[in-house]
Amino acid sequence: MPRQAVGFVGLAVLAIAALAFACASPRGTSTPPSATVEQPATDRETAWLREHAIPLRTTVTADDDFADLEPLRETLGRARIVVLGEGSHGEGTTFTVKTRLVRFLHQRLGYDVLAFESGFYECWKAQQRIAAGEDAATAFRGAVFKVWTASRQVQPLIDDFAKAARSPHPLELTGFDPQFTGSLSASFADDLKRTADAAGMSGEAFMARIAAPLANLTDGNYELGELPEPAARADFFAALSELDTRLRGPAGERVPERDFWVRLLTGLRELTVSSWATDWKAPLLEDVVNYPVRDRVMGEHLAWLAREKYPRRKIIAWMASAHAARNLDRIGTSRPDLARIYKVWQPAGAVAHALLGDEVYTVGVVAHHGRHKFAILQGEPKELAPPAAGSLEDRFHRAGFEFAFLDLRHTRGQPRWLLGPLLARPLGYEVLRARWHQVFDGMLFIDAMEPSEKVAKPAATPTP
Repeated sequence: MPRQAVGFVGLAVLAIAALAFACASPRGTSTPPSATVEQPATDRETAWLREHAIPLRTTVTADDDFADLEPLRETLGRARIVVLGEGSHGEGTTFTVKTRLVRFLHQRLGYDVLAFESGFYECWKAQQRIAAGEDAATAFRGAVFKVWTASRQVQPLIDDFAKAARSPHPLELTGFDPQFTGSLSASFADDLKRTADAAGMSGEAFMARIAAPLANLTDGNYELGELPEPAARADFFAALSELDTRLRGPAGERVPERDFWVRLLTGLRELTVSSWATDWKAPLLEDVVNYPVRDRVMGEHLAWLAREKYPRRKIIAWMASAHAARNLDRIGTSRPDLARIYKVWQPAGAVAHALLGDEVYTVGVVAHHGRHKFAILQGEPKELAPPAAGSLEDRFHRAGFEFAFLDLRHTRGQPRWLLGPLLARPLGYEVLRARWHQVFDGMLFIDAMEPSEKVAKPAATPTP
């Protein structure tokens, strides 16, 4: 079954779901990670939040009055890569807030690359097509995961991107996910064949060796338990290794965008090994060997983009907060499965931060109440349980914020209660305890969350 037919159920969606989007489990929304009960917020603590958190005025994405966002120059303006997270892939309010932040970062702070948690290949192909004059919105939708492109609340972002792509200060699309995520993956085999030809190989012979295993990857059939025969897999890896060797040698000098293809092949091999070794019928979080591979590759791809492809440009990265986080091993949880995976899992944000340091600024998201959808657009919205008294969400709510941003990186002068272990739900609404400045650089607060809604299909054009 091709990935487009599978719809929203791809490895990325399953991986995020496996992170414990606890809306599917009562324990995830009500059970603190330890017997310690948080103390209710005091007037002094809420007063501190009112003074130091930055209130955001609106979620209207087309609002050009950025006065409320101007204070973010002191935090986001200092970074070269701003990572905008989301607790789940079904947060409509988060999508609108992030869209407005993207506009601000692009128009006022000089960010001109939009990197999505979507196909490394497809986003590259989309940008090629945009540069060749094709419609930017169509190219975007052919590259980026449908959890976003099929969301009503993301349509303004797509429209903004399309306008910005043709502006005097263009916004460029890129991706860092080694998976195949959009309809543009249909052109991958042809591009790979041309690359093999340019590197001095017979493209026809090369594709004959890899065609069936490659189709298994681009269609996502490995998720259904369908795997190529061992001999075909061995020949697949041998052919990729031969191409990689040629690309890195003198023959590779003739290949357009050689460095891109070297990076792509590195990630493709690693993801393929883990994908074919994964037991897709078992809980993904129990696989401490294969589950973390995709995140590591995403972080390495993002660092490569920052260092090699866009070395002097400012990048906005859009991804799930679970991928943006770092220091998961310092997070307290009552979930044994999470505790085990957190000991070994290095998310993309942690990998990128290790390679790029404080050039990366990551933003998590928490919500006090409302609804969101699971990791896909189908299904009924899930109601958020009331947050624990004294949790970060509870303190923001008691301080009277509707939307707010809090810098966590610059800890000088921050109160002890904020620097110490604190309950919060930024990762799939699982109740966790952490020193959150060790996990994210900033936190976005949304008081009332509305779920992502599937965009309505355009009406059919009447036949004349």
